[in-house]
Amino acid sequence: MGLVETEAVILHTYKLAEADKIVVCMTEKAGLIRGVARGARRLKSRFGAGLEPFTLVNLSFFEKESRELVSIKGSEIIKSYFDAAGDAEALAALQYLAELVREFAPPHQPEPKLFRMLRACVDALAREPGGHAALLSYCELWVLKLAGFLPDHKACAGCARPLGGAQWSDVYITPEGLLRCRACRGAGQAVNEGVYGLLNALRSAGPRAWSRRYYSASPRDQQTLSETARRLLKRALEKEPKSGNLPGAARTPQGPGAASET
Repeated sequence: MGLVETEAVILHTYKLAEADKIVVCMTEKAGLIRGVARGARRLKSRFGAGLEPFTLVNLSFFEKESRELVSIKGSEIIKSYFDAAGDAEALAALQYLAELVREFAPPHQPEPKLFRMLRACVDALAREPGGHAALLSYCELWVLKLAGFLPDHKACAGCARPLGGAQWSDVYITPEGLLRCRACRGAGQAVNEGVYGLLNALRSAGPRAWSRRYYSASPRDQQTLSETARRLLKRALEKEPKSGNLPGAARTPQGPGAASET
């Protein structure tokens, strides 16, 4: 406990009293935290723009055992994404990413992989605001993977038989998002090499590289992957994810070339 200094992505802020803020952020060293920033709403606050949502900062805060809220002492901007947050579709996508992290990250428990994934996705979305669909699917699948809700794509969920290889007709996906072999398929839908390849690339590709691969796939494969992530999220959260509130373009599969490396 005591003073903690760490990188953080600001997720959300709330007004508190006349001059303070409650800040929700995902940190590298302490996981998801909520804290009070005294005087943050004053015109000449020492925090400046360092508590704006979706800003990457060096955060310092004081934490006491048994207290849920920490006391935020300082926030130095490393990188801001004000331009991306000014675009309606990009802002809606960023808010959805923040919501996913708040749903799956346990409070006050370091989750460095989740932090790095969030940081990379926010950065990629700021660089390529037209690539909403791919980046949201990437983030959804990684959140599910890190939380233990993404099924093993290497083995059948029914009999543990290895999947993949040349026999793509032997790979099926169930309405619940599980991968099964032909013998265990039940009501599953056949999975082609495009969808399976995207799931396999998730392990090694960053969000921008994965986005290029996503947009080189057919619209049908993009839709299959997006619907699979949606079903798995519903199972994990036991409710519909809030992606239904996103602008249509943010969830609509797009053709090749929609996202490009810069």
